Amino acid sequence: EREAARKLYKSKSSEKLKKQQKGDNTFVPGEELAKQQQQKTPRLTKKNADAIKKAISEAKSLEEVERLKAMLQSGQMPGLVNQHNDNSMEQGNTYEQNATVVHVADLAHARAQELQSLLYELGHRQDKHRTALQILPRYMRRRAASYNIKRLPRSLRPLADPKTGTAKTKRPSRCYRRRPRNLLSSYTNRQRKVKWLKTHIWHAKRFHMNTLWNYRLAEKSNTKCIRPTYKSLRERCLLHDMSYYGCIQLEGNEDEIIEKMNPLFPSSSHNLTPKAKMYLGGQFEGQCFVYKPNTQECLTPISFMWMPSTDKRRKLWIWCHPASYNTLANILISLFDTSSFISTEEPPVKKQKNDEQQQQTVAVTLLRDQQQLARFRLIGPLSMAILKHAFHPSVLPSDAIERKTAPFSWWSNEAHSTDIYQQQLQFWNSNISNTSTMMPNRVVALVVRDPRIFTPIKPKLTIHSKTKVEKIESFPPSSIDLASSPLWIEKYRTYCCEHKLATYQINLIRSKSTVDNNELQLNEEESQIPLIFIHHHDLLSSISKHKQYRNDFGSGWDIILPNEWAQIFWISLVYSGARPIGQKELSLISHETGEFQFPQEYPDTDAGIEWASKIEAEQLTYFSKCPPSKRPNFFLNGIASPFRPLWSNIVHDWTVEYDPSSTVINSHRFYVLRDRHRLSLDNLRQHLHSLVPIRISIKGRKGIIDNTTLIYLPTMDDLKDNKKTIVESRHCDRARIEERKMKKAKQSYQKGKTMVKLIEQRANNSKQAIIHDCDRKLLGAITSGAFQFSKACCTGKGFIAMGGLLTLLQQQQQQKNAKKQFQRVLIRTIKSQYYRWASLEF
Repeated sequence: EREAARKLYKSKSSEKLKKQQKGDNTFVPGEELAKQQQQKTPRLTKKNADAIKKAISEAKSLEEVERLKAMLQSGQMPGLVNQHNDNSMEQGNTYEQNATVVHVADLAHARAQELQSLLYELGHRQDKHRTALQILPRYMRRRAASYNIKRLPRSLRPLADPKTGTAKTKRPSRCYRRRPRNLLSSYTNRQRKVKWLKTHIWHAKRFHMNTLWNYRLAEKSNTKCIRPTYKSLRERCLLHDMSYYGCIQLEGNEDEIIEKMNPLFPSSSHNLTPKAKMYLGGQFEGQCFVYKPNTQECLTPISFMWMPSTDKRRKLWIWCHPASYNTLANILISLFDTSSFISTEEPPVKKQKNDEQQQQTVAVTLLRDQQQLARFRLIGPLSMAILKHAFHPSVLPSDAIERKTAPFSWWSNEAHSTDIYQQQLQFWNSNISNTSTMMPNRVVALVVRDPRIFTPIKPKLTIHSKTKVEKIESFPPSSIDLASSPLWIEKYRTYCCEHKLATYQINLIRSKSTVDNNELQLNEEESQIPLIFIHHHDLLSSISKHKQYRNDFGSGWDIILPNEWAQIFWISLVYSGARPIGQKELSLISHETGEFQFPQEYPDTDAGIEWASKIEAEQLTYFSKCPPSKRPNFFLNGIASPFRPLWSNIVHDWTVEYDPSSTVINSHRFYVLRDRHRLSLDNLRQHLHSLVPIRISIKGRKGIIDNTTLIYLPTMDDLKDNKKTIVESRHCDRARIEERKMKKAKQSYQKGKTMVKLIEQRANNSKQAIIHDCDRKLLGAITSGAFQFSKACCTGKGFIAMGGLLTLLQQQQQQKNAKKQFQRVLIRTIKSQYYRWASLEF
């Protein structure tokens, strides 16, 4: 055989065969163990080992790497397998006999332990004593990856956090997770603890949201909006969703409702209550303050409205802030000796005698729980123009038979006659762009068409502030019924909500329209929605007297509508040119108009006390988190309570200061004197235990007014010398003294925490005097202060004690050049030692 093989290699045919087999031969792992004793296999040379290592570095799969590593561990040269076609195999039979043949099964059985150790090393190639971050190359390591797993590659995240390996992975398709069915259930679950308005989704995309009064409300816009808000207030229109205000419905005998609500309105109050003749007809909405029964403690401001009717059985709607809604509802339920309920169906009306009607009890219905009504507020001179652009009134057919067919049959009935609606339609179509001559709080009802029919595809600003405003020559008198509306009846509210077309159906009809922005034809499927408009005019505005402003500055309209239509009407108003605002912009408007905002600026109410406690806790938490070097030392400035005015201490101290023989010294409950009829020198001494609302402004360039500004009483020397700079003397650092005492007593303490404890102790101590803590006597504090664009200066609203006010009046009456319009006081912020002069107005 060797002789024959040698002859075969020397022949020309063997050379050609060798050239052909040079590219076809492949490496086969292992060695032939079964024939190891019979024939001696050649050993692995250095050249072949280098070739195998090179093949390992160029390997493209893990299986190929395992095969080549097994070859290196065995130390044997791989055999060659001939892969020629049938013709070449016939010619090379002698060569195939010399080639080495490997059986893979026998090789794997013989090297099972080595293969198992190799697979273990490949699967656990990381060292046990190395972290996931140490496995990365140095150029890929980041400090943030030590605490944020997402900064690591995906392959190493399970090693860094073993919990992620056991966690259930969510479906990768976001489109599948956000199906309409899943979104609806998700929204329902997220509203269990905190309530959402119908416009929540729209606001959440454009506003910063915050949880207030168990509602998720829009706090401020994502864009810079301070000056644009003021410009819209002065020249255009602002839009605010007030649906978080709660509505309480009282239904029963008119005399019984008025009689049992009398304890809520003290006889000394000069406010117009629901029993006023002006409001009994239902043509005007009233505002007043509600007090706790048979006391002088203010509960909340409310707005009320009677249903226009000539029957003795009437309906009364009471709107109040959510901070005091539950308290007011419980008081009304106790006064009328009934339990609240949420009505779902309108009870059938039967003709009864007058005696039987008087015996019927008053039903208290909480409309907020079912959220049946929504309320929007438009503020600005173009409010009426935007309303007329967004809403189109329904036109009744002339034929009575056509009126009985849908969609007019549900509201064209006896309770809402066609004659009344024609008067409302005539008023709406008249020139009422300027409502400055209109009586405030006038109620106007209307039935409008679906606003989606006229809403354009894209918002277009068609109403400009330079539009000419026509004056009203004659306005309809209050005797004309403009307030009757089917919105008062619950079955009509339910009907218009149940027969509402879905938005996708409207879009489908619009897609079939040949002309864009054309009026859609819905025919009998078109909905008719009842609305109630309430005109509000800022007669008490601090800037309404200025000539450079229009008479309708701060005025506008409120809209009451079914809650299911809230989002649709909201989008229609926004597309018409109204600018949406949040809670921060709403406080800016109240600051510009000079109105006191509830509950932030009502310190004598339970809601105001709760709000002040919340703000104090937030500021104290922020103050304690700051490093000691970044905390202002309020003790050096003589500030007793930097985060909350101690009204009880201020009122009590000034009562003792002005009249030591007063009988209300031991009482620490105070109240705010809001009735301007009592602000006379003869009656002021009877209200020493009260606070007086005031407004302060700075005319000079120096000094600012913010929510932490304090008001001080100037001395006679300050008034005579008229000093421009008055500096408070430096006080002792009580926190530093306490820390030294603890250090001497070898007690453990944390630097910077002593000041926080002393501030909390001083705030909880209601018996300690505070008006003499500084060089000047403390009169009161500012609850809301900022720069006012309308006056181009810093202004603020706040309260001062009655005893301090009487002392101030007596002090400045002694001056010859004292002005009657305003009084001069000193103000100072909690972080400053400098006093600034300011003018005080009532």
